Amino acid sequence: MINLLSRNILHLIVLLFILISCQNKNEKINEIKLTVNYIGDIEGDEVRLQKVSSDYSIELYKSESFNNNKIVFDISILESTLFRLDILGKESIDLILNNTDVNVNIDNSSSEFKYTIEGSYDTDVLNNVRKIISTYKYDIRQINQKFIKASQEKNSKLVNELRYDANILKIDFEKFLKNYLRTVDNSLAVIITSDYLDIDNNISFWDSTLIKYRDNFSYNSYFKSFEKKVNKIKSVSIGSVAPEIILSDTTGKDVALSSLRGKYVLLDFWAGWCGPCRMENPNILKNYVKYKNKGFEVYQVSLDRSRSDWVNAIKKDNLIWYNVSDLKFFQSEAASLYNIDRIPKGFLLDPNGVIIAKDTELRGNRLGEKLD
Repeated sequence: MINLLSRNILHLIVLLFILISCQNKNEKINEIKLTVNYIGDIEGDEVRLQKVSSDYSIELYKSESFNNNKIVFDISILESTLFRLDILGKESIDLILNNTDVNVNIDNSSSEFKYTIEGSYDTDVLNNVRKIISTYKYDIRQINQKFIKASQEKNSKLVNELRYDANILKIDFEKFLKNYLRTVDNSLAVIITSDYLDIDNNISFWDSTLIKYRDNFSYNSYFKSFEKKVNKIKSVSIGSVAPEIILSDTTGKDVALSSLRGKYVLLDFWAGWCGPCRMENPNILKNYVKYKNKGFEVYQVSLDRSRSDWVNAIKKDNLIWYNVSDLKFFQSEAASLYNIDRIPKGFLLDPNGVIIAKDTELRGNRLGEKLD
């Protein structure tokens, strides 16, 4: 009995040792203080500190009340983390906390709500990024207002000029933002910025950022989510082999995308309920008729939910190529695999199944230009 008890204790000790040994060496709990100083009259006194998780869900972390216009939050965190301060239910402040004490100084003594943050380099970066984005959005709004007026006045020359200006502004904005982010020392703020600077259209930049940040952030939950997102988008970027899709056609027969290897294939996501998709179908049909005998094929994936809607749209639009669906709307496995969040969306594959063009490059006359 004593020997059995001794063996059990020994096993527990060994198990405990293994668990301790297997802990992430970077999992050091940081105990920090977040101090909120308030100047001005306080209407109500509650300040909520909310944690913004890597999936951007928000949960209440702590709630405190002002004492002599001051609040001190004691915070324990394992990793660099995005938080949001909800000030009296009227204003909110985003900040990134890690391993240093941080002061938030709020001045509400005038009509304008002002604040400064001390002790968080990551938050400084985040605020700089948002200033860049805010400036871009303001400039775009100015162009949009002129565009609406020019459209109403049917001034086609000005409309085209404004489209050009908007495109140049977007290119300049993305270039400026990327150049700024390259100057930043490793910061969670850069990873969070991926939601502002489209990953799909800037995959090379974000892929290099992923490599740069991996050593210092590999255990960070925000980085893991970012890495997963980049790798998923990268898998359907130009130059990648198109992931396999096997779905049923209208007769119930399974058709594999890979079965069309040896041809140039337009993989097109659409739906019978999608107006822009239906408007694009005649253009696809025109190019299909022109190039089908030259090695061109179409593989359409419908995101319809109703079989009758899907079949009726095929008949009405005279879609005479491969058309497949699992009738699961945007929850379709194929839609998830290809990161489809809006339609129409297309991918042009070469005879080896490699993606050579996508999205707006394939709309209207541009599809025929690619096939030529």
